[in-house]
Amino acid sequence: MWRIWKAAAAGGMVFVLLTVTACGKDGASPSSTPSPTTKPKAQSTTNGNSARSLSRKGGGIIAQGTNEDAVIPIKVIGSTNYIPVSQLIQTLNYQSNWEDGHTKLQIGDNDANFELIMNTNKAVKDGAEIQLGHAVVQEGDNAYLPVSAVGDLFQDDMSFEVRNQELRIHPSTISTPPNEDAPDPAGTSPDLDFNDDPADPFRGDENAEALGPQLDKALPAWTTWGNEQDIPVLKNVNINAMIQKGKQYLGVKYLFGTGPYPKTGRFDCSTFTQYVYGKYGVSLPRVARQQGTRGNLVSRKSLRKGDLMFFYVPGRFKSNRTVGHVGIYIGNMRMLHASPEPKNGVQITDINKAYWKKTFLKAKRIVY
Repeated sequence: MWRIWKAAAAGGMVFVLLTVTACGKDGASPSSTPSPTTKPKAQSTTNGNSARSLSRKGGGIIAQGTNEDAVIPIKVIGSTNYIPVSQLIQTLNYQSNWEDGHTKLQIGDNDANFELIMNTNKAVKDGAEIQLGHAVVQEGDNAYLPVSAVGDLFQDDMSFEVRNQELRIHPSTISTPPNEDAPDPAGTSPDLDFNDDPADPFRGDENAEALGPQLDKALPAWTTWGNEQDIPVLKNVNINAMIQKGKQYLGVKYLFGTGPYPKTGRFDCSTFTQYVYGKYGVSLPRVARQQGTRGNLVSRKSLRKGDLMFFYVPGRFKSNRTVGHVGIYIGNMRMLHASPEPKNGVQITDINKAYWKKTFLKAKRIVY
């Protein structure tokens, strides 16, 4: 969240941007340490617009050392500064997909967290529509995003500034974890290990038949954590049956930004969790980041079957605090999820590996 403080200065106003994050260890509330203050640099303009500060530090990654920035040149269209969306997607190692006859561009990690509506000032972030200051411009197969909208959409995903008619994206100092299938190297901190909750009432019974929904809607349990939107947790769901239902889709292919499974026959990470939970009367939002705002926060040391697990997707210029992937924990250090890697499609993955330990953000208990 960005808070803008104004202070009088000679010749005008100085804008100071404060960044507020909400992630501590395993997603716990942060300490009361004051957030760093960044004094912005003025944007250089060549199109007659007044100078405006666009220097922002997003997602908690601050560039240090001598690593070079990724530089995206700014293009003036009409009297407005734009950047080519394709270069931003490539820099952040995002996936993308054109929809509705090239009128809508979907962008994200393992699901479509952003949507740009061509030739309008409308966009979608975290499942909610937002209004941009200027329209997204389409020229052939190329989309151009107003520089003024970069922070509105991506301030949580990267650290950047605008200088000398360039968008400069700072590299992350977080080392990139090994690939998903790499074994856990010796010496990995035991603090990163996952553990099953010995009190999980659904331990064992791996071959439970897929029964129908068993919900006790008269006994909602409400959770409170930070400023997240809360929903009732539905009790008495047969979680073993729900997992068996999810396993019926093993091998179904992954497709970024896909529509509902009955229409497309494909899943991305969040449509899979949404579909499986929906079979048992639990309504989840469309994208993983919004699913991560539901339910009770759970420690990596006390996982139960049916918990949702959330991870970031690493990249040289990306934050390590934004959700990019979601899966269903099924016990014994295994996760059922839809992903393009290490295989393509719905799969069961051993999470007792360095990649998953290091990219884990939080787990949420939706049913129990």
